[in-house]
Amino acid sequence: MDVTEKICEYSSQIRKPFNTFFDVPYTEDEIYEQIKTLKCGKAPGPDYVCNEHIVYGGNTLLKWICYIFNIILKCEYVPLLYRHGIIIPLYKGNNKDKSNPNSYRAIVLTSVFGKLHDKTVLHQINKMLTALDKTFPDPLQFGFVPEHGSIPALYTLKECINVFLKSKSKLYVGFLDNEKAFDKIWHDRLFLKLKEIGVTGKLWNILFMSYKSASAHVQYNGLTSDNFSISQGVGQGRVLSSWLFSLYINDLILQLISTNCGIRIGYLNIPAILLADDTTLLSASPKGLQGLLDCVQTYACKWRLKYNGTKSCVLTFNNNTDVDIKLGNTTIACKNDTIYAGTLIINNYKTFERTKNTAKKLKKNLHSLYSAGVNPKGLTPITNTLIWKRFVLSTALYSCEVWGQLSNSEIELLERTQRYAARYIQCMDKYSPTHSTTSNLGLWSLEAVIDKFKLLFFGRLCRSKSGTTQKKLINMCISQFILDENAEHSITYNLITTLVKYDLFSFLETYVNEDYIPEQVLWSKIVRQSIEIYEENRWKSNLENRNELKRYSKIHPTLCEHRLIRLTVLYPDTKLELLVLVALGSAAIKKATCTLCNKQSFDSVKHIIMQCHVLITEINVMFYKIVDELPIQKSVDIFNLDDDDLLEILLEAVNNTVYDLDPIVWSRMMYYIAQHVCPMFKKFRHVLFENRFNFEY
Repeated sequence: MDVTEKICEYSSQIRKPFNTFFDVPYTEDEIYEQIKTLKCGKAPGPDYVCNEHIVYGGNTLLKWICYIFNIILKCEYVPLLYRHGIIIPLYKGNNKDKSNPNSYRAIVLTSVFGKLHDKTVLHQINKMLTALDKTFPDPLQFGFVPEHGSIPALYTLKECINVFLKSKSKLYVGFLDNEKAFDKIWHDRLFLKLKEIGVTGKLWNILFMSYKSASAHVQYNGLTSDNFSISQGVGQGRVLSSWLFSLYINDLILQLISTNCGIRIGYLNIPAILLADDTTLLSASPKGLQGLLDCVQTYACKWRLKYNGTKSCVLTFNNNTDVDIKLGNTTIACKNDTIYAGTLIINNYKTFERTKNTAKKLKKNLHSLYSAGVNPKGLTPITNTLIWKRFVLSTALYSCEVWGQLSNSEIELLERTQRYAARYIQCMDKYSPTHSTTSNLGLWSLEAVIDKFKLLFFGRLCRSKSGTTQKKLINMCISQFILDENAEHSITYNLITTLVKYDLFSFLETYVNEDYIPEQVLWSKIVRQSIEIYEENRWKSNLENRNELKRYSKIHPTLCEHRLIRLTVLYPDTKLELLVLVALGSAAIKKATCTLCNKQSFDSVKHIIMQCHVLITEINVMFYKIVDELPIQKSVDIFNLDDDDLLEILLEAVNNTVYDLDPIVWSRMMYYIAQHVCPMFKKFRHVLFENRFNFEY
C-alpha cells in the first residue's frame, strides 16, 4: 500500500466517533496564553484583522474566539479565510531579471485568526508530545526549536571543527542547498508522519483539511490574480509551517546516524547539523562524506525533495587537497570559505577578513540611514546613538558570540569604525580626542559589546535542556578546560576567558558543582553591571594618563551620555551649537598661536572663549547674558572663580558652585552659552584645523 492509499484509508477511518487526547475542547486560558505571543505592528491578512484587534479585544472577544475554535474542533471544518493567503512578490534586487519569477521573494499574508488557531493547535500537539515523553525534534535539528536556533548551530559546528583542529585530524564538511524546501513538502507523506508521531483524531483531520484545501492569490502593482489551490508545501506565513517542516525531515537525521559515517565528539555521534532548510554534513573522511551524501540523495528522491549540488560546497580542514565528492551525478565544489547561518566559515581559521567585512558593514549600515535622519543635521545625537546600538550594531555583529578570540588588529579595526560613527553623529573632526569621542555618547568599546553577547550566550548554553546537543558539548568542553587541555580555537574556552576578564568565574564554578546559572533576566543584569564597572574603570584609567585631558575629565567624569548632548533633545534647533560646545569641552589642552590676535596661548579653548581681544565684544555679550539668567548671588559666586574653574562651568562642568542650580536655569544658561560660543568658534576654526589642537589623538 503506497503513501496516498494509507492517507485515504486513515482519513476515512478517522471520521468514526472516538475520543483521543486531541478531542478535548480548548479553554479560554489556553487561547489567552497564545494571544500574549502575538506581535503588534504586523500586516493583516485577507480578513483585514490586525493582531492589535485581538490583543486589545478584551474578555468578550476572547470568549467568542474560544467558542469559534471549539466549533471548528467539533465540526472538523476550518473556515476558508484561515486556509487562504495573499502572496506579495518582492523584487530581490541586484539587477536580477524582473521577468523571472525566481527574482522575487514571496511574502504571504494570512488571517490573524488563522494564525492564532494554528498557535493553539501547536500548543495542543506539544502538550501531547510532553505527555507521551516523545523526543521531537532530534537534538541535531536547530531550526524552529525552542532553546536552539542559528547561534547554537554555529556553536556546535565550530566546536566540532575545533576538536579536529586540535588533534590535527582531517575533517570534511558539506554545506547543502535544499532548493525551495518549504514549497516541496509532499502532503500525503507529511500527514502520514503526523499520524506516526501520535497526532490523531479530530485535530489530525483539521490539519489535513487545512493544508489539503489551502488556496492563495497574488497581488502585485494593484493587480489581483485568480485564486489557486496549493497542492504541496507547508506554506509560508503560517505558524505551523516550520514545525511541520521539522517533522518532515526529522527521520533524515536517524538515517544519517545509521550510516556510521559521521564524526564522533566524545560520546556524541554528529553526522549532520540541520538548521531549517540548511543541511550540514560532517565526516572524518571523503568516503564517509560521500556515504552521507548518498544517504541524503536517496532520502530526497524518495520524499520529493531536491538538493542543488551546484549551490552546495565542501570545506576541508587540515587538508589542502581537493576531494571528488558528488551529490547524485553533480560534483560538489571544494571551497576555502562559505557563508553559513549568515556567518563566514573559513577552513584556515583566519578571521581578519570576517572582521574587515563587519567593519565595512557597520559603515554601510550607518550611511544607509542618512535619508532617514541619521546624520549630524537630522535626528538628535541621542536618537542616532540609539539607532547605532540597536540596529547598526545588532545586525553587523550578528553571531559575534561564536567569533572566538579576536586579535588586537581586529579589535582596533572595530574600535576605529565605532569612533568614526561617534564623530559622524557628533559632527566632530577626525582628529578629535579618541577617549572623548565615544564616551560623550556613553558608548562602551565594541570589544565590551561583543563580550556582553558572549556572556549572555554562555548563560543561554548553561540553561539549555540536558538533552540538547549544545548542552552536552559545553559540558564536555568545560571538562577539557578543567583538565587543562589545549583549546586555542575553542569557543567555550573563549567564553570562559571572558568570564575571567569580568570577574565572573565564580558562576562557572557554581555551574560545574551545582548545575546552576542565574535565570535570563538576572544573568543579563549581572553581565551588564560587570561590564559597566570594567569599562568605566578602564576609561578613567586612560584619562588619568592624559594630562592634556584633565579638563575633560572634570567636565565629563562618568561614562554616560554628555549632559549637553542630552540637552539637544530639549533644544533641537540649537543642536549644532551645543555640539560645538561639546567639541570644545572635549578638546585637549594645547598651545597654539591665535591668527586673530597673533598671540600665543597655552590653552587655545580658554583663549577663544575668554581671552582673545578680537572676540572681546562677543565674550562680553555672552557673560552679560549669563548674568541676566542667573540669580544675583550665583552670578557673584561664578565670576569670583578663577579662569580655569569658570571655563569648566562654561563648558558644562558641574562643581560646588553650580551643583545646586535649578536644572531649568542651568539648561537656559548652557543654551545661551552655546549660541554665543558658536560664532566665536567659526571665526577661530581655521586655527583648530591648522594646529589640530582641538581634535588630536
